[in-house]
Amino acid sequence: MTPSPRSLFDDARTRAGEERTDLQRRAVRTVAGNARDRDDFIAMLSMLGLEDPVHRTVPLSRRLAVYVHQVAAAVGVPAEATGHEVTDTATAYIGLDQRAGHQPGRDLMLVWDERLGWYIAVETTPTEPPEVVAYLDGDAVPPPAEVARFVADAAAGGRVTRIRPVLPPAERTALADRMAAVCGRG
Repeated sequence: MTPSPRSLFDDARTRAGEERTDLQRRAVRTVAGNARDRDDFIAMLSMLGLEDPVHRTVPLSRRLAVYVHQVAAAVGVPAEATGHEVTDTATAYIGLDQRAGHQPGRDLMLVWDERLGWYIAVETTPTEPPEVVAYLDGDAVPPPAEVARFVADAAAGGRVTRIRPVLPPAERTALADRMAAVCGRG
């Protein structure tokens, strides 16, 4: 079967995007190897129209905030009961209004980690080890409705799975792009 013009165009656009990303990575490495100091590095990147890789967490942080708020809305939790941060690991927290079945005095929390995806755990003090109730298998960035189904299933006593790390996208920009796609913001 002969590929359609549209599929040929899509393939070419994908290849061009990958090549552009690769060239930008190489350019940043070259600039980093030749810059005298941080200011020189930033100035050279600016001349080439490239962004500082250290500041790439800003778009991820914004997109993570949107994603977490959409998940919270799908779960029925107000935005005030959420938190997120992007440091060496991107993480998020949503306080749930459900109680742990085996510990009725403790609330549950929905937690997201770029390496593990979503999981539900019992709220603990900072000195206590986390007690995970259930992990959501699959994509690191599932649609909010899927996370809401996971929470409902886990609250009903189902979907308890063992830890299975979710492999994050190779770069945080890809993770941020995935969040934008899931949230309907390209």
